[in-house]
Amino acid sequence: MSRVGVFRVERGNVEEAVRRAIDAVGGVDVDRGEEVIVKPNIAFHKDPYGAINTDPLILDAVLKILREHTSRVVVVESDSTSNYAEVRAEQSGIMEVVRRNDAKFVNLSKDEIVHVTVAGRTLRLPRTVVEAQYLVNVPKLKTHEDTVITVALKNMFGVLPEKNKAVFYHPILEEVIPLVNAACKQNLIVVDGLTAMEGRGPIAGSPVTMNLVMSGRDPVTVDAVAAHIMGFNPKKIKIITKTYDLGIGEIDLEKIEIVGEPVERVARKFRAPRAVTGVIADGTMALRVLFLNTATPQPVGKKVRVGVIGCGKIAEYLHLPGYNGLTNVEIAAVADLNEERLEYVKRKFGVTRTYTDYTCLLEDKQIDAISICTPPHLHKQMTVEAVEHGKHVLCEKPLATSTKEAYELLNEVGNSKFFVMPAFNYRFTPSVRMVNEIISRGKIGKVKSAMVTFKSDQRVWNAVTPFRFIEKSGVLSDLGPHVIDMLHYFLGDVDKVNDIKARAERYGVYDRVNIDLTMQNEAEVKVGLHWFSDSIIPSFQWKIEGTKGTIKFDVLRSPYAVNISWDGKRWQRYAVEHILKDITDKVVMAVKRTHYSYSAEINYFVQCVANKTPPSPTLLDGVKCVETMERISQKI
Repeated sequence: MSRVGVFRVERGNVEEAVRRAIDAVGGVDVDRGEEVIVKPNIAFHKDPYGAINTDPLILDAVLKILREHTSRVVVVESDSTSNYAEVRAEQSGIMEVVRRNDAKFVNLSKDEIVHVTVAGRTLRLPRTVVEAQYLVNVPKLKTHEDTVITVALKNMFGVLPEKNKAVFYHPILEEVIPLVNAACKQNLIVVDGLTAMEGRGPIAGSPVTMNLVMSGRDPVTVDAVAAHIMGFNPKKIKIITKTYDLGIGEIDLEKIEIVGEPVERVARKFRAPRAVTGVIADGTMALRVLFLNTATPQPVGKKVRVGVIGCGKIAEYLHLPGYNGLTNVEIAAVADLNEERLEYVKRKFGVTRTYTDYTCLLEDKQIDAISICTPPHLHKQMTVEAVEHGKHVLCEKPLATSTKEAYELLNEVGNSKFFVMPAFNYRFTPSVRMVNEIISRGKIGKVKSAMVTFKSDQRVWNAVTPFRFIEKSGVLSDLGPHVIDMLHYFLGDVDKVNDIKARAERYGVYDRVNIDLTMQNEAEVKVGLHWFSDSIIPSFQWKIEGTKGTIKFDVLRSPYAVNISWDGKRWQRYAVEHILKDITDKVVMAVKRTHYSYSAEINYFVQCVANKTPPSPTLLDGVKCVETMERISQKI
C-alpha cells in the first residue's frame, strides 16, 4: 500500500516535522557518496508572505538531513519568464540555504539536454535530472489557475529547460506534466505546507497558514492526498489522473496509508483558482507584489560603489538620481570631457571625484560597477575596457553601432564573470511586466498583430550633446531600440522587415519613421516613431491583438495599468496603482523628466551587482537588438 506522511509543525520546530515526515515513508535510502538532486519550487524572486516558493526553512531541513547521508547534494531550478534561476534563488533566500548547507546550485536551462521518449512523445530534458541517482522533490502546497493544484506533479514542470515554457507547453500543459513525471523518477517528496496558497495561484493567490509537512515516494499519491486536504477531488484533476494512467502512484484515498495526522483533521476548503486572466483588477495587493516592487530598494549583499561615464541628460535624469536614491550605493566618481558638466554634477549629486579621462575612473579598484552614458560610438570600446578592469556594466542603448561590433563585444566579454546589462529601462515598467506575463501565459491567445507608436518631442529633451541630430538615422536610432527590445521581450525575434518609410521634416535627419515587421511567431507589427508630440509628456502606445483578447497600454503616460478587451467591445482596466497615481506621475514626468522605470532599472542593476547574479536583459538581448536595428536601417 502507498504511504504518505502528514505532520503538523509543533512549536515552530520545522526540522523535527521534516524528520518525522521523511522517517514515516522509510527515511533517506541513499548510499554514501551518491549524488542527490533536489528540486524546490522557486516560482518567483519575491515572496513577501511565504506562500509562493518553497520555504527556506523546509529546504534547509531537507538539505541538512540529506547531508547526513551524502556530501553530494545539488539543488536545481530552471529559468522562467519571471527571471533567471540564479536571480530567483538569490533574491528569494534559497541560495543562502544552498550555501549554508555546502550544496551546489545548477541552472537546468544551462544543463546538457537529452531527448527522452515517454508514451510515444519525445521530451527535451536536462541530463542532471533524467540521470539522477536520487531525486528529491520539495514542492509547495498551492492552487494553480491552469492545473487546479500545484504540488509534486506540477513542480516537476520546472525542470523543463526553456525560459518561456508557456510558449512551448501551456497549450498542452496537462499532457506534458504527466510525461515529465514519468521521465524523472522521484525517490522522495517533501511538501512545504507551512504557508500554502489558495485562489489565484501559483503566484497571485492568498496565503493560508497550514503548518504542515507532507512526504511520499511518488507524485500521484502525494498529490491525491494534498488535493483532499485542500478540498478538491483528485479524480477531477487531469494532471493527477493522466499521470496515474501512466502507471504511477495511487489515486484512491482508501488505498493510501496516511501516517501522522488524519486527512480530515488537517483539511480545509481552499478557494478554487479562477482561470480568467492571470491578473487581478484595480490596485490589488497581489499585483503590487508581482509588478510594482522592483522600484523599491531591496536588501542586498553589500555596499556597491559605482562610477558614471558621461554626464549628459540621461545620466542626470536616470542614472545619477537612481543611484543617489539607494542607501547601499555610493557614487564614487564620474567622468566627462565637459568640465562644466562635471562641476554641475558634482554639486548636484555630492560626487567626491571627477575625471576628464574615463580611464582614470576605470583604474579605481574600489569601484564595483559602471554606468556608460556616452554617445553610442563609444559604447563598445568603453564596455570592453570596463569589464577588463573588473567592473560590471550598465550601458545605455545601443551597445554598439553595428552588428559586427555587437558580436565582437559578445565574444570579448560574454564569458567574463563581470556582466554587461543593456539599459532597456522600459522592461521594468509595471504595465510592461504585466503584458509580458499575460502574453507568455497565453491569456490573449496567439498574438496576431501589434501596433506601436512612440512620440517624444526632442525640443523638450534639450540634450547636452546633440549627437542625435548628427546621425542621419535620427529618431530610428533614438527610439527604435526601445521598441525592438520590447518586441523581442513580448513576441520573440523579428522574421522579416517588410517595409520602412523615413522622412526628415524638422531636424534635418529622420524624425518620422514607419516600419512594417513580421515576427517569427507570424504576428504582423506596425511601428511609428516620431520626434513630434501633441504634449510635453511623451507617449509610447501599444495595441496587441490576440485570438482571445486585445491589450492596449501607454508605457509612459500610464505605467501602472493595462486595458484588456476580451470580447472586442468593452475594455477592462487592470492596475497596480489607483488612477490618481497615473495622473500625478504624468505631472512629475513633465516637470522632472523622470519615469518609474528609471529608478526600477537602477535598483535592479545594483541588486545584481551586490548579489553577483546575472541580469535580465542580458548582453545577448542587447546584441540581438543591434542586429535587428541594422536590418531595419538597411531597408531605408
